[in-house]
Amino acid sequence: MDFLTSFVGRLHPLLVHLPIGVLVVAFLFECLSVRHEYRKLKKAVGPSLFWGFLFATAAAISGYFLRDEGGYDDVIADRHQNFGIATAVLALVVYVLRSKVKYWINPRGRKAVKIGLFIPLMTALVLTGHWGGSLTHGEDYLFAALSASGTTEVDPRARISEITEIDSALLYPHIIQPILEARCFDCHSSRREKGKLRLDDMSHILRGGESGPVIAKGPADSSALYKRIILPIEHDDHMPPREKPQLTSAEIDLIRYWVQEGADFERPVRAYAAKTGIFRAVRAMRNHPAESWVPQEEIAGASDKTLRALRDRHIHARPIAKDSPYLMVSFAGTREVSDAQLAALVEIGEQLVWLNLSHTLITDDQLSFLTTLTNLRVLYLNNTSVSSEGLRHLSALPELRWLNLSHTTVDDMAVDNIRRIAKLSRLYLFNTAVTAGGTARISEDGRNLQVDTGNYALSTLASDTTVYRRPQR
Repeated sequence: MDFLTSFVGRLHPLLVHLPIGVLVVAFLFECLSVRHEYRKLKKAVGPSLFWGFLFATAAAISGYFLRDEGGYDDVIADRHQNFGIATAVLALVVYVLRSKVKYWINPRGRKAVKIGLFIPLMTALVLTGHWGGSLTHGEDYLFAALSASGTTEVDPRARISEITEIDSALLYPHIIQPILEARCFDCHSSRREKGKLRLDDMSHILRGGESGPVIAKGPADSSALYKRIILPIEHDDHMPPREKPQLTSAEIDLIRYWVQEGADFERPVRAYAAKTGIFRAVRAMRNHPAESWVPQEEIAGASDKTLRALRDRHIHARPIAKDSPYLMVSFAGTREVSDAQLAALVEIGEQLVWLNLSHTLITDDQLSFLTTLTNLRVLYLNNTSVSSEGLRHLSALPELRWLNLSHTTVDDMAVDNIRRIAKLSRLYLFNTAVTAGGTARISEDGRNLQVDTGNYALSTLASDTTVYRRPQR
């Protein structure tokens, strides 16, 4: 029986739209039938009201079973339920009274009375929808646009980017809470307590929900708060629900670090054993994929004559996007890169923002030619023979954001030169001689720099060791 009521309850989101459409159509037909050319529509009003009543009744019944599963604000749920029942009752009342109007009202006033019968019904229908929206989308859902006064909703996680010193930040209020607010508050806050769980303050987190505490001592996956977010997305218990925006790997890591070290609400980042991992995850959030190195300023494009001259030197400059004046140049596949070719790039110094010199024989001395490329944003030097000493030339690139040095001989001697690249935000050092200490020094001043050294070690999750067996027959 529990399965049947649960199944009927989950039909509510489907059934609830049927009475809305049918009853609104009945009201429109009643209004239009006042005009002579639409008078025949009045024959459809009665059947529409009858079916609207049946659909509203079915929606009310399914809504009752859905509410019985819990997780909804009682005050709002009561209002939604009561107005839903009122809608069904009023639909039946209008259906019955409308057929009796001809016996009570003279012909001249009948049309106005019939339309008037719909006013309480339409009011109940609107209020039912309002409180239903408030249950799933938060209070004042219907009128939120009016109260917002044109303001733009700010992502709570933006507060993490405003942290100036990660080391002294408090992990929960400054980092974990904005993540929970962005990903979990829709279902687990004062707006809605799905599973009787709230995550919007310390006392409610410690209390847990109807299934018990969500924080437990021991490994991170002993706590339901963390275990739910690492379950496969198709699992019924995975959180957030698959139709909601999912946590990024960096956000999951931060919650893991917080939970596995006791889920403290006041401890600063520097007091955590996993502070290096916390630094890395916070920087990964700051350098999320939405970040763009593409300039927004409008500039003049390179002339056809300039581009032809570059092609004569076997330099093929292409737009980074359709109709964009900004250019990209790749020497990939060309081992020898001459001084003349590098010197010629100055002709497109304003437009060139992306340069690939990977797998070429470029030398440290030749890197000096790049100092004229003052708008260069992305530079690939991976699989080349450049050394730590040669990187001193790159400090003259004021706009360089991404730098790939993987599979080169650079070592810890490169740290000071790399730190002088003012706007660098992504650095790739896979398979280089830069040590962990050198990597830490590169970003020790708290700058917004993500260092990727490769050699990823993925943590073992509980789901990785799950064994599935075919049931015995």
